[in-house]
Amino acid sequence: MGSSWHYQVMRHKKGDEEWYGVHEYYEFENTKVSWSITPLLTADTLEDLKQDLKRIEQDIYRYGVKDYEV
Repeated sequence: MGSSWHYQVMRHKKGDEEWYGVHEYYEFENTKVSWSITPLLTADTLEDLKQDLKRIEQDIYRYGVKDYEV
């Protein structure tokens, strides 16, 4: 597998707390990895995260793209 960015679900643990986040993740050819510090999306459970992603996809199809100018 060559070097590439992709989205990766990562389980976060802090003490007794646990949650899931979608990160941008990069795998180098020499087995090193790098990922975004701040997740793009978080949820308490993996199933909640999957449902959130489904709702996002549905809204993209339902509402399309809005212009945003700066």
